[in-house]
Amino acid sequence: MSSAIVLSLTKYSDTGSIAHLYTAEHGRMQYAIYGNKYKGILRPLSIVEFTATRRNNAPNQLATLSNCQLSFVNSRLSTDVQRQCVAMFIAEILIVTLRHPMSDQPLFDWLCELVKHLDTDTDVRNLHLHFLIEYANHLGIGIDDTEHPEWYELPASRKERQQRLREICAYYEEHIEDFRQPKSLDVLMEVFD
Repeated sequence: MSSAIVLSLTKYSDTGSIAHLYTAEHGRMQYAIYGNKYKGILRPLSIVEFTATRRNNAPNQLATLSNCQLSFVNSRLSTDVQRQCVAMFIAEILIVTLRHPMSDQPLFDWLCELVKHLDTDTDVRNLHLHFLIEYANHLGIGIDDTEHPEWYELPASRKERQQRLREICAYYEEHIEDFRQPKSLDVLMEVFD
Protein backbone atom coordinates (compact mmCIF):
# COMPACT_ATOMS: atom_id res chain seq x y z
CA MET A 1 0.00 0.00 0.00
CA SER A 2 1.07 3.58 -0.67
CA SER A 3 0.69 6.59 1.62
CA ALA A 4 -0.85 9.89 0.56
CA ILE A 5 -2.33 13.17 1.74
CA VAL A 6 -5.63 14.09 0.12
CA LEU A 7 -5.61 17.45 -1.67
CA SER A 8 -9.06 17.39 -3.24
CA LEU A 9 -11.78 15.27 -4.78
CA THR A 10 -13.29 16.45 -8.08
CA LYS A 11 -16.54 14.97 -9.37
CA TYR A 12 -16.54 14.58 -13.17
CA SER A 13 -19.67 12.48 -13.75
CA ASP A 14 -22.61 11.00 -11.87
CA THR A 15 -20.55 7.97 -10.89
CA GLY A 16 -16.95 9.12 -11.21
CA SER A 17 -14.53 11.38 -9.39
CA ILE A 18 -10.83 12.18 -9.51
CA ALA A 19 -8.83 12.11 -6.30
CA HIS A 20 -5.88 14.52 -6.22
CA LEU A 21 -3.34 13.11 -3.78
CA TYR A 22 0.16 14.00 -2.66
CA THR A 23 1.91 10.66 -2.36
CA ALA A 24 5.08 9.72 -0.51
CA GLU A 25 6.43 7.76 -3.48
CA HIS A 26 5.50 9.84 -6.52
CA GLY A 27 4.50 13.33 -5.36
CA ARG A 28 1.26 14.76 -6.72
CA MET A 29 -0.90 12.19 -8.51
CA GLN A 30 -4.47 11.77 -9.72
CA TYR A 31 -6.59 8.65 -9.41
CA ALA A 32 -10.02 7.73 -10.75
CA ILE A 33 -12.77 6.66 -8.38
CA TYR A 34 -16.01 5.06 -9.49
CA GLY A 35 -19.06 5.31 -7.27
CA ASN A 36 -19.08 6.89 -3.80
CA LYS A 37 -16.81 4.25 -2.34
CA TYR A 38 -14.25 6.46 -0.59
CA LYS A 39 -16.04 9.82 -0.59
CA GLY A 40 -16.31 9.88 3.21
CA ILE A 41 -12.56 9.56 3.82
CA LEU A 42 -11.16 11.58 0.90
CA ARG A 43 -11.47 14.98 2.57
CA PRO A 44 -8.77 17.68 2.28
CA LEU A 45 -5.66 16.75 4.30
CA SER A 46 -6.79 13.24 5.21
CA ILE A 47 -3.82 10.88 5.43
CA VAL A 48 -4.63 7.64 3.63
CA GLU A 49 -3.13 4.30 2.65
CA PHE A 50 -4.19 3.05 -0.78
CA THR A 51 -3.59 0.74 -3.70
CA ALA A 52 -4.28 1.62 -7.32
CA THR A 53 -4.76 -0.44 -10.45
CA ARG A 54 -4.76 0.28 -14.18
CA ARG A 55 -7.28 -1.31 -16.50
CA ASN A 56 -5.56 -3.59 -18.96
CA ASN A 57 -2.23 -1.92 -18.06
CA ALA A 58 -3.23 1.12 -20.15
CA PRO A 59 -0.40 3.65 -19.58
CA ASN A 60 -2.46 6.65 -20.79
CA GLN A 61 -5.35 5.99 -18.47
CA LEU A 62 -5.68 7.19 -14.87
CA ALA A 63 -5.09 4.48 -12.32
CA THR A 64 -8.15 3.62 -10.25
CA LEU A 65 -8.17 3.57 -6.46
CA SER A 66 -8.91 -0.03 -5.64
CA ASN A 67 -8.43 0.13 -1.88
CA CYS A 68 -8.27 3.19 0.36
CA GLN A 69 -8.35 3.64 4.13
CA LEU A 70 -7.42 6.28 6.66
CA SER A 71 -3.98 5.84 8.17
CA PHE A 72 -4.56 8.66 10.67
CA VAL A 73 -8.01 9.40 12.05
CA ASN A 74 -8.58 13.15 12.16
CA SER A 75 -11.26 13.06 14.86
CA ARG A 76 -11.41 16.81 15.53
CA LEU A 77 -10.88 17.80 11.92
CA SER A 78 -14.13 16.14 10.88
CA THR A 79 -16.23 18.06 13.44
CA ASP A 80 -14.51 21.44 13.93
CA VAL A 81 -15.31 24.20 11.41
CA GLN A 82 -12.14 26.19 12.15
CA ARG A 83 -9.95 23.14 11.55
CA GLN A 84 -11.84 22.32 8.35
CA CYS A 85 -11.26 25.86 7.04
CA VAL A 86 -7.54 25.67 7.83
CA ALA A 87 -7.39 22.27 6.09
CA MET A 88 -9.14 23.63 2.99
CA PHE A 89 -6.79 26.62 2.87
CA ILE A 90 -3.64 24.49 3.23
CA ALA A 91 -4.92 21.99 0.64
CA GLU A 92 -5.59 24.84 -1.81
CA ILE A 93 -2.06 26.18 -1.34
CA LEU A 94 -0.68 22.68 -1.95
CA ILE A 95 -2.82 22.24 -5.08
CA VAL A 96 -1.49 25.49 -6.56
CA THR A 97 2.16 24.84 -5.67
CA LEU A 98 2.59 21.05 -6.01
CA ARG A 99 2.14 20.73 -9.74
CA HIS A 100 4.36 17.83 -10.76
CA PRO A 101 4.64 14.16 -9.88
CA MET A 102 7.92 14.33 -7.99
CA SER A 103 8.73 12.53 -4.76
CA ASP A 104 9.88 14.58 -1.75
CA GLN A 105 9.87 12.37 1.35
CA PRO A 106 10.93 15.13 3.81
CA LEU A 107 8.08 17.36 2.57
CA PHE A 108 5.61 14.47 2.80
CA ASP A 109 6.71 13.66 6.35
CA TRP A 110 6.50 17.33 7.37
CA LEU A 111 2.98 17.64 5.91
CA CYS A 112 1.87 14.51 7.81
CA GLU A 113 3.11 16.07 11.06
CA LEU A 114 1.28 19.30 10.20
CA VAL A 115 -1.98 17.37 9.67
CA LYS A 116 -1.54 15.71 13.06
CA HIS A 117 -1.01 19.11 14.70
CA LEU A 118 -4.15 20.38 12.98
CA ASP A 119 -6.06 17.60 14.70
CA THR A 120 -4.36 17.63 18.11
CA ASP A 121 -3.37 21.26 18.87
CA THR A 122 -5.81 23.08 21.12
CA ASP A 123 -5.44 26.40 19.28
CA VAL A 124 -5.15 26.39 15.46
CA ARG A 125 -5.72 30.12 14.83
CA ASN A 126 -2.13 30.62 13.63
CA LEU A 127 -1.38 27.19 12.17
CA HIS A 128 -1.94 28.36 8.59
CA LEU A 129 0.56 31.22 9.12
CA HIS A 130 3.19 28.82 10.47
CA PHE A 131 2.47 26.52 7.54
CA LEU A 132 3.02 29.30 4.96
CA ILE A 133 6.32 30.39 6.53
CA GLU A 134 7.73 26.85 6.84
CA TYR A 135 6.37 25.70 3.49
CA ALA A 136 8.16 28.59 1.75
CA ASN A 137 11.43 26.90 2.79
CA HIS A 138 10.35 23.62 1.19
CA LEU A 139 9.52 25.50 -2.00
CA GLY A 140 12.92 27.20 -2.10
CA ILE A 141 11.49 30.70 -1.57
CA GLY A 142 12.25 30.93 2.15
CA ILE A 143 11.09 34.07 3.95
CA ASP A 144 14.03 36.02 5.36
CA ASP A 145 13.43 36.66 9.07
CA THR A 146 15.56 39.81 8.93
CA GLU A 147 13.47 41.23 6.09
CA HIS A 148 10.12 40.24 7.65
CA PRO A 149 10.78 39.65 11.38
CA GLU A 150 7.14 40.44 12.27
CA TRP A 151 5.95 37.40 10.29
CA TYR A 152 7.76 35.16 12.77
CA GLU A 153 5.99 36.65 15.79
CA LEU A 154 2.64 35.52 17.14
CA PRO A 155 -0.11 37.89 15.93
CA ALA A 156 -1.52 39.96 18.78
CA SER A 157 -4.99 40.45 17.28
CA ARG A 158 -7.41 39.23 14.64
CA LYS A 159 -6.66 42.27 12.48
CA GLU A 160 -2.90 41.61 12.70
CA ARG A 161 -3.46 37.93 11.80
CA GLN A 162 -5.51 38.90 8.74
CA GLN A 163 -2.96 41.49 7.62
CA ARG A 164 -0.08 39.03 7.99
CA LEU A 165 -1.97 36.37 6.05
CA ARG A 166 -2.57 38.77 3.16
CA GLU A 167 1.10 39.87 3.18
CA ILE A 168 2.43 36.29 3.14
CA CYS A 169 0.02 35.30 0.36
CA ALA A 170 1.24 38.34 -1.60
CA TYR A 171 4.81 37.13 -1.02
CA TYR A 172 3.87 33.73 -2.49
CA GLU A 173 2.20 35.45 -5.43
CA GLU A 174 5.37 37.44 -6.07
CA HIS A 175 7.70 34.41 -5.88
CA ILE A 176 5.67 31.59 -7.46
CA GLU A 177 4.68 31.68 -11.10
CA ASP A 178 0.90 31.37 -11.67
CA PHE A 179 0.18 31.46 -7.95
CA ARG A 180 -3.38 32.55 -7.24
CA GLN A 181 -5.01 33.59 -4.00
CA PRO A 182 -6.87 30.63 -2.48
CA LYS A 183 -10.66 30.83 -2.69
CA SER A 184 -10.82 29.76 0.95
CA LEU A 185 -8.82 32.80 2.11
CA ASP A 186 -11.90 34.98 2.78
CA VAL A 187 -13.73 32.09 4.45
CA LEU A 188 -10.72 31.44 6.67
CA MET A 189 -10.59 35.08 7.75
CA GLU A 190 -14.31 35.11 8.48
CA VAL A 191 -14.19 31.93 10.57
CA PHE A 192 -11.44 33.37 12.78
CA ASP A 193 -13.25 36.73 13.03
